[in-house]
Amino acid sequence: MEAMVPERERLGAPKDAGETLAAVHRSVQRALVARCGLEIGVDAAAEAMLWAVTNPDRLAALDNPAAYLYRVGLSSTRRDRRIRARRARALFEPAVEPEEPLDADLLAALGRVRRDQRVAVVLVHAYGYSYREVAELLGVSEAAVTNHVHRGLRRLRAILEERS
Repeated sequence: MEAMVPERERLGAPKDAGETLAAVHRSVQRALVARCGLEIGVDAAAEAMLWAVTNPDRLAALDNPAAYLYRVGLSSTRRDRRIRARRARALFEPAVEPEEPLDADLLAALGRVRRDQRVAVVLVHAYGYSYREVAELLGVSEAAVTNHVHRGLRRLRAILEERS
């Protein structure tokens, strides 16, 4: 009876396109995690699978889809690295210098404000970044930046009024 079962099924080979894609995903993810580390590798594999799902005709025409998807994943990591580097440069190389140095009371008060609020307030009000630039830099929406700035300023006012 075993002779009647095709060899690929006996070996546990995938039976349809979905199983094939799942098997390719596992191997691509393992390779990308080994190459890039857990967090970046998993993200890169997800990007590769997104490409695979949105381009099924192109994927079917490939001789070695796993190798191609591995390269797609690596390309996404390069793009992500460039974005991270741009964000880091923007954080450490402000567009403009503050017009006047911050006084000690304000610095102490800033230390008591939540981190995300402090970053938004300093970038917008000390360095002159627009809400859109801060949103792009931090990877959040403009609405989130608006909330952080307004809540941070409200908290700063309350802290500074306590000291007076």
